[in-house]
Amino acid sequence: MLIASITAFLFLAVAIIGCDSPPGTAPYQVSPQPFATLTLTPGELTFDPEAGIRDTTVTVVISAQLRAGASVQNPSFSVRRQGFSEVFRQGSLTQDSGGNLTASFSFSTATNNSAFFTVYVFDQIEGGVLSNTLQRSLIQTGFTTQPPEIQSLAHPSVVLIPTEGTTSFRFLARVVHPEGQENIAAVLLELFDSAGNMLGGEPFTMLDDGDEQNSGDVEAGDGIFTRAFSIGPNNQPETYDVRAYALDRQGLSSDTISSTLTIQ
Repeated sequence: MLIASITAFLFLAVAIIGCDSPPGTAPYQVSPQPFATLTLTPGELTFDPEAGIRDTTVTVVISAQLRAGASVQNPSFSVRRQGFSEVFRQGSLTQDSGGNLTASFSFSTATNNSAFFTVYVFDQIEGGVLSNTLQRSLIQTGFTTQPPEIQSLAHPSVVLIPTEGTTSFRFLARVVHPEGQENIAAVLLELFDSAGNMLGGEPFTMLDDGDEQNSGDVEAGDGIFTRAFSIGPNNQPETYDVRAYALDRQGLSSDTISSTLTIQ
């Protein structure tokens, strides 16, 4: 059996998170903490593929609630978009007599665009000092009309079983998406032994994360997805049928590239 290297997975969670470093300049005042809850409407942004690719305007409503007995002087919000250094949107929240605070922001986008936003709420008090901050993630998932393309798959055709220690080798798949690399959801690798059994019982995930020590990938974001393996003296000779393919956010699949790996 091949020994798969350890991989790390990053999951984007839509959750409220307390933050000790508000989106502003120091000094910070993180106590007292006036904000109790934060919600966004809609909670996620998705579009109907049947409507086709089109430009649209999205409006997001921010709703926050104060803790019992808490007060704020200038409740504010800011929005940041992943991959951009500047603030995407910012403004003030309006408070009602029940301690509820609301605001909204709008932006134009295309229905095939994907993006990841973080919304912060905080109190901007005199002197520019900030209260505690709550934040919530907002994921925009655009739809795709074309599948990803797996352009090549590289790996040794033969790997020799070592008499001692281990021998490491890698599978490298070059994958592109015609509508943007952010639409690639997974690049998968399947290995079938001569009896038709899939190694590991499920596909291995190939990564483009630049974590050479774990996934074996050398450079993050270069479109080359990697999976590293190692074998030792206890491995037995075997020939594997190799299959690699990619999936996008809409579940569209690339063609499958097939090859052969011999362990001897």
